[in-house]
Amino acid sequence: MEISAFPFPYLQDDECSHFLSLFQDMDSSPSGFGLEGFGNNNNSDHTNKKRSRKDDDEADAVNGKAAFGDILATLLLLDEEAKQQQEQWDFESNQDKSLLEANHKKQVNTMDGYYNQLQGHYSPAGEVTDGSAARSKRARKTAVVAAAVSAVADTTATAAPVPTADIASGSGSGPSHRRLWVKERTTDWWDRVSRPDFPEDEFRRDFRMSKSTFNLICEELDTTVTKKNTMLRDAIPAPKRVGVCVWRLATGAPLRHVSERFGLGISTCHKLVIEVCRAIYDVLMPKYLRWPSDQEISSTKSKFESVHKIPNVVGSIYTTHIPIIAPKVHVAAYFNKRHTERNQKTSYSITVQGVVNADGIFTDVCIGNPGSLTDDQILEKSSLSRQRAARGMLRDSWIVGNSGFPLTDWLLVPYARQNLTWTQHAFNESVGEIQGIATEAFQRLKGRWACLQKRTEVKLQDLPYVLGACCVLHNICEMRNEEISPELKFEVFDDVAVPENSIRSATAVNTRDHISHNLLHRGLAGTRTL
Repeated sequence: MEISAFPFPYLQDDECSHFLSLFQDMDSSPSGFGLEGFGNNNNSDHTNKKRSRKDDDEADAVNGKAAFGDILATLLLLDEEAKQQQEQWDFESNQDKSLLEANHKKQVNTMDGYYNQLQGHYSPAGEVTDGSAARSKRARKTAVVAAAVSAVADTTATAAPVPTADIASGSGSGPSHRRLWVKERTTDWWDRVSRPDFPEDEFRRDFRMSKSTFNLICEELDTTVTKKNTMLRDAIPAPKRVGVCVWRLATGAPLRHVSERFGLGISTCHKLVIEVCRAIYDVLMPKYLRWPSDQEISSTKSKFESVHKIPNVVGSIYTTHIPIIAPKVHVAAYFNKRHTERNQKTSYSITVQGVVNADGIFTDVCIGNPGSLTDDQILEKSSLSRQRAARGMLRDSWIVGNSGFPLTDWLLVPYARQNLTWTQHAFNESVGEIQGIATEAFQRLKGRWACLQKRTEVKLQDLPYVLGACCVLHNICEMRNEEISPELKFEVFDDVAVPENSIRSATAVNTRDHISHNLLHRGLAGTRTL
């Protein structure tokens, strides 16, 4: 702590020098003290000198008292001025502080009112369009900050503030008239489609299913895809989310068309498609696409044998290719040589290998293998071969495939050599009919979901969920007997490559010959050949 050596802390340096000069003047005048004739022995002079010295002392005493009084008066006056000046400074400081607090409170009230008006304006406006995740958030934050800064600046400058409702709604007198949060998009089409009186035929044409099937899917996915409302927007309803996904899969239309139909942003539509496909994959696939039970297997065997005369058939297997854009990694693995040669255009694809029952319903699918693999290579990587066949779940059962698959203890394929006998021809025809069930199932799959017919912009890591969702939706439509228009069926052109080792089991060869022999003895070989 600092202590001042001067008893008057409010005096300045120039005032202190004034007092010192006064004392110096008193010391510099020796005549006032009668020292001129010191040491003279003359009595008269001595007496006169004493008298004059006494007079001078009295005069000096009077003058000293007067000077001291002036000093005290000056000190008191300066002290009073210092106190007044300090009080003035305190008053001005308190006044500035009060003004600053008043301005701050006014700005806070302005911002609170601006936020409340924004909340009241956008609560009935529906869900805000989501742009791409990072850009939309930055744009909204920039808009809010710009409006807030404008409101604060107007308040500080004591100018007339711009009405916040006009800023938010774009109804002000400015030249742009542009909304900051919501881009106006029409939802007339979806509002018309979602009405109960919308024609069934038009709904089936747009969504490839009836209203009842669509409502069933919405009910199954309601708890999974429904989102909570926020302060600034209401969440998109579950039926609309499912509608975006189903319409996109059914028509294969570009995302900008989906955006126009449903009144949503392009990136929002893409996000909804992926989210709903994942929900279908996770929630509905275990229920609608699964390996049949023992009772269902017995029923399937009876259906196949009653129509095609081959016993113990539980399914028909087929592999199709879905065209994709050239991936950024492992490009050679997805290069499809056969499609490139046939189309005279570089083609890349991803595969879907599936097993269907006698009704054309998928019971097993293997999705996501690169397009450069052959049918037998995909089969070796599938869970059908590695899990079900390896665990003996396919014992005493047949899955029928084309000549692109090898002959195994559980996989039955046609004869691939030339110069076949009548029995072998009849067997190949029966196998071809069973194989046709799988082929027609894939034709309906691609015809019903047009997104599988052309290259898609879906990322490679998300594509298996989209393909799996298409297979699940196909099963739901088949189980509910949803008919597909004949003109929608898509002809598949997948080339068959005979594997190098087409026979993997000697027992299977004898069993196949035995089945062919039984077909001949039943009187089917000759009639089919003729």
